[in-house]
Parts: sequence; structure tokens; C-alpha cells
Amino acid sequence: MDIKSYMDIEDDPIEIAFKTYERLRISDERYNAFTLLRDWDEIQKEIEASKGPLKGLLLPVKDNISTKSIRTTCASRILSNYIPPYDAYAVKKLKEAGVVVVGKTNMDEFAMGNTSETSYFGPVKNPWKDGYVPGGSSGGSAVATLVSGAPSLGSDTGGSVRQPASYTYILGLKPTYGLVSRYGLISYADSLEQIGVFAKYPLDLAKVLYHISDYDPRDGTMVRDGRRGRLRNSLSRISTGEDLELSPERYSIAYSSKIVELSDDDVRKLFYRSIDLLEEMGFRLHDIDLDFMEVGLPTYYIITMVEASSNLMRYDGIQYGLLEEIGDYFKSVSITRSRGFGEEVKRRIITGALLSSKGYEGKYYLKALKLRRWIRDSVKKILDVYNFIVIPTTPSKPPKFGEALGPKGYIHDLYTVIPNLTGNPAISIPMGFIEGLPVGLQFISRWFSEDLLIKVAYLTDGKLYDSSKEVG
Repeated sequence: MDIKSYMDIEDDPIEIAFKTYERLRISDERYNAFTLLRDWDEIQKEIEASKGPLKGLLLPVKDNISTKSIRTTCASRILSNYIPPYDAYAVKKLKEAGVVVVGKTNMDEFAMGNTSETSYFGPVKNPWKDGYVPGGSSGGSAVATLVSGAPSLGSDTGGSVRQPASYTYILGLKPTYGLVSRYGLISYADSLEQIGVFAKYPLDLAKVLYHISDYDPRDGTMVRDGRRGRLRNSLSRISTGEDLELSPERYSIAYSSKIVELSDDDVRKLFYRSIDLLEEMGFRLHDIDLDFMEVGLPTYYIITMVEASSNLMRYDGIQYGLLEEIGDYFKSVSITRSRGFGEEVKRRIITGALLSSKGYEGKYYLKALKLRRWIRDSVKKILDVYNFIVIPTTPSKPPKFGEALGPKGYIHDLYTVIPNLTGNPAISIPMGFIEGLPVGLQFISRWFSEDLLIKVAYLTDGKLYDSSKEVG
């Protein structure tokens, strides 16, 4: 297999960047992938002044990741005029490597959704087929990567990187919780979310993840031990093509036919085809019980809604952001929030406030926390025996616009919420097409084993999927 990487820049960085910019502009004009795409003249000046191994790379950044002097809105009216005074740590590290931020990508408002339809700036469209969603909440980043080939940053709270990767036929990696700094990621559900990476090529995942996984003392959730150093050394070798080999016969994979039965017929067929191909490659497959997945969805939504209710209390219009009316404080805040937040965000804030209110927290929130611990312990026991858990990324193909809005769409997160509840890394790789629309296969692995996930993606390129496949 040829070693492929978008970032093997041998030509003039300005020329490479301009070609990328033109494709990103198309992704915005046709598919509404950006909330803000910067002017080329401004970008060119920054490229000329930049230094580092990634000089010439234009980086689309999800609009809930802070970028200094570049508007960051979370795709919400309430932050439509907010310009951060600082960069997120992940953005800062990539800038130091020579990267230039090309713009902010469209998303579900405050990352609360899985279709990229709830944005104040309008929905993101799926390039593979008119009328269908690209997944969410990081749909804009996924579409930008698909159309341009350049990697991008998203965030993943319950599948918001892996699900749009599945729906757009690219790679989407959610890192171990505590590997990548959350400093500058605008909070939705702190205990679950991580900045993640989209790419067409596995080596690009390694290159970006290497730079953004540097230790940041400002983030108290970051893990500081030898596992980070080992992983970063491995990522460095992978990114240069030195260490890409993986011997499948040494690795075991667990899956559950019982859980796979919860997905649509066409997804099941593609999944079992993939299982057969993995076994032909030499992996050892084991059909086991993954019963904890059946309670993952309600556990996840209770926790996220409570944390969202707490985090979004800060948006009152007084300190920053939209202020609709000046006068009585309570009236001003009420009007500002009513007009500034969309329906899905308001639904989760109100539900979260109820679930955590006095007299109810023991019935719902505390039980959810106990279930989360049980799920985490269950996953750890399985991964102590097996190297990977494999399940479909989503239970169905991409829905049409309007089909998955609100609670009726929560089922699409069925398979992706588990790694967020447990903190494990996970990757979605393309698995195939259903009626012209892509779906993905998800690998979950042990904490701080992102290098193995990237090697699996490299090994399966050309066998389970084709990274050179063009949209349309």
C-alpha cells in the first residue's frame, strides 16, 4: 500500500494552500460547511510569516473551539458577535507548527445535535446526496475535510466526530479523555467532550494528534504520566511512515451480534461483511455480550443535559454575547436567552435543570453516574482481554433533513456514546455505502492507544474502504 498523506507538502506552500482554499470555498458555497471563511489575502500573509513542519496547511476549526481574533459562535445567535481574545491550546500548538486557521466550521448549535441542522447559520448539507444530513454536531468540519482532503478539528461529546465521519466517508478520531487539552473548547458537557480530528488519510490523523496532545497545565482533566510520552513517540514515528506495521494475528476483536441487531438490515450486512474481511486479514474475532450498550443512551443524555444546564447559565448577555434588552436584569436575561438559544438547546437546558433539581437528582442524575461507572468498568474488563471492540458507528444510514431533529434523533447516537462515558479512544472508518450514502465502522480501544487505531485505519485502507474515493 502506498503511504498517503495530505500534508506531504513538497511544492510551494502558498500554491498548495491556494488549491486547498478553493476547495474549501466550494465546500462552503455548495454545502454551507463554514460559519466564517477568512479572506485569501489575509491567509496568504499568515502563511508567508509562518514556520514549522506543517507550513502550508490550512486548518478548518469547529466553531466551538476558540480562535484568537476570529469570531467563534458555537453556531448560536447568542454568541454571534463573540470574538475570543485567545486561542484554544490545540489551535495554539498547530499554529506553532506552521498551520493557518482558514475559518470556523458549521455545526449543531452548542454541539447539541447529530445532524448539523440546528445551526443559526443554516444546515450543513451532505455532499454525497441532496437532501440528507452529514451528521453532527461537527458536520461542517467533516464536509470540509471530505471536499478538500485537508484534516480539520471537531469536538466529540457523544459521537460528534465519529458520526459525521461515518456519514461522509472519512476518518474521525475521538481521543482518550485527558489526552488533548480542553482549554479553549467552549463547554457543553465537560466530563464527556474532547477535541477530535477528521482526516482522509491515517497519517494525517497521527500528525495532527501528535501536535495537539502536548501537555497543558491549564487543563486539570489532562492525564500526566508515561502513557502520554509513549503515545506521542509512537505518533511521531507513524506520521513519518516509519512505524505503520500491524500484525493482525496478534490482536483480538470483540463484537456483539446481539447489539448489532439493533441496527438497520443494510448496516448489519455491511458490518458482517467487514467482520469477515477483518478475520481474513488475521484478526481474531469473538462474539460476546456487550449488554452495557443498551443503557448507554439514557445514561449519556441525562448526564449531558445536566452538565449543559450548568454550563450554559453563563450566557446572560451581561458579560459577553447577545443582549436583547437593557433594563430589569431578570427580564433582560429571559428575553436574551429566549431569542438567543435555539429550540434544541433550550430543550436540553430545561430538561437538565429538572433532572438536577432538588428531589429529582437522586432519581435520575445520581443513578446515571452510577451506571456510567458500571459501563466504564465493564468496558475495561472487556479491553483487558481483547484489544478492540468493534461495532457500527451508527445504526442506520444518514437521515433526510428533518427526520432526526429533537429526541427522535437521539437513537442515532446509540453506538457512539459509550467511549465518551468511559473515556476510551475510538475511531470511525468508512465501511461502505447504502443507497449512495456512506456509513462507518467504529473501533474502540484501550486508553492512550490511539496509535493502534490509526494503524488499523491504515491497514484496512484498500480492504474495507478506499481513501482515494472522491465525493459524488
